[in-house]
Amino acid sequence: MTPHQQRMDPRVVRTQRLLKNALFALLEERGYDQVTVQDIADRATVKRATFYLHYNDKQDLIHQCIADLLDELSESIQNQQEDTLHFDYLGGQAHPIFIRMFKHVGERFLQYQALLVNNRIPAFTAGLLTVLHNFISEGINMTEPDDANLSAKRDVVIKYVESAFLELIIWWVENQMPYPEEEMAEMLMNLSIMGPYRVRPYEKATQ
Repeated sequence: MTPHQQRMDPRVVRTQRLLKNALFALLEERGYDQVTVQDIADRATVKRATFYLHYNDKQDLIHQCIADLLDELSESIQNQQEDTLHFDYLGGQAHPIFIRMFKHVGERFLQYQALLVNNRIPAFTAGLLTVLHNFISEGINMTEPDDANLSAKRDVVIKYVESAFLELIIWWVENQMPYPEEEMAEMLMNLSIMGPYRVRPYEKATQ
């Protein structure tokens, strides 16, 4: 729950939660374009007029759902001092931030499935990419400020990594989370640091 929600009347928070849950339930059953305000109100067991007390239309509702979800993701992947203190980046273990990221997605699987897979909502995909961009930019700039030590131009490296993160999250959700959150976090951590190979093929060939 956001600080803004904490200051709101509990009855307002409850009604908005019902409407958001109703929207996601309907998105599991049909496409976004087929969902109407009346459908949402009926599923939430509130009157249509009640819906309009809180949101202008269904687009306003879904944009608020997206904003809430992205705010929660941003909060979960914020770098904290204890996350980096004494952490062994070459130890093969997942960084706490990576674990929190996949736990966030796993705990909100139905929302991510509705917005990323069943309905590719452009606003959510773009917003998710922005969150990942900011996270990855900060991480790369902190761990390697010297452009000479990067394998490509900094903006290309950041774009490459953020695109990989986004598509991996989509794949994980689309395939019903085939690997546990901690294992996904560990694999992504290793890919981010070492790339796809433990031993580079051309090095193995000369051994």
